[in-house]
Amino acid sequence: MAPRREIVTVYAAGLVQGIGLVTFPAASAVFTNPHQYGLSSTAYGGMFVPQAVMAIAASWLGAGWRSHLGTKRIYLLGLFANLLAMTLLVASWFVMRERSWAYGILLVATACMGIGFGFTVPALNTLAAAFFPKKIDDAVLALNALLGLGTALAPVFIALFVGFGIWWGLPVLVGGLLVGLLLVSASQALRVGESTHSGTAKKGRTKLPARFWIFASFVLLYGVCETMNGNWASLYLTKHFGASVATASIALALFWGMVTVGRVLFAVLAEWFPARLVSRVLPFVVMSALLAGAWAPATKPTPGPLPIPPAAPRWTIRAG
Repeated sequence: MAPRREIVTVYAAGLVQGIGLVTFPAASAVFTNPHQYGLSSTAYGGMFVPQAVMAIAASWLGAGWRSHLGTKRIYLLGLFANLLAMTLLVASWFVMRERSWAYGILLVATACMGIGFGFTVPALNTLAAAFFPKKIDDAVLALNALLGLGTALAPVFIALFVGFGIWWGLPVLVGGLLVGLLLVSASQALRVGESTHSGTAKKGRTKLPARFWIFASFVLLYGVCETMNGNWASLYLTKHFGASVATASIALALFWGMVTVGRVLFAVLAEWFPARLVSRVLPFVVMSALLAGAWAPATKPTPGPLPIPPAAPRWTIRAG
């Protein structure tokens, strides 16, 4: 059984990882503001290409490296990559007016975030499962619930920092939390489950059944739907519906919050709402939500009252 402080550290890392992951899309209004970074919609969307590519690569490489480097080192590498992403994001603010330089730094920052996510999350899942071998499903669900809570907190934090005029306060906050996690984690063993993982790795890969790829295709499509909402919801609300940054941030927080609630809810209701029924019904719910958002009429800014012209000056004629 792992010490309690190791368990607390791993689950706290899940929360911080969630906040860091949504830091970039939560600041979408800042990146596309013509008075700040001034990115076009295409450039903003291109920011997340390195993140997606490096997340896949890191997850793939981490699975093989874990048997040689150990889960702890992979986890620490992921935390360091996340910290580097936050550092670069803050650094880009200093060259914000130099659009090409700023955008290049942002691309490297999102690539680092992808590496951090690809290394950290699988390692955290491995550790959480090893902490509670008799309740693996509950342990991993609790970890992902905290990660989801972090994704819901990021838009709230960015709305607060934007209100104070210091949007970069969020990456500074996340960076500080990551430094604390690195210092605490480096002093802990985090070796629970190492022997089990190494023994599993030596058995080699199992042949995947054909229907696995069907479900994998659905997972890919779900990832597209989640990214559409997670990365573009704020911009869609501000540009298409004229919502304020605070309103868009609240909507994004509600989205990530309901993603987390849904995971926990359907896990609790698995006896009455089995996975087979979930996979058949909820895709139509998602489709209905996307269609409703696409067909919703745009809200044009309401023109304010016409400006009142200044009163004509009064001239006084004096005798003499």
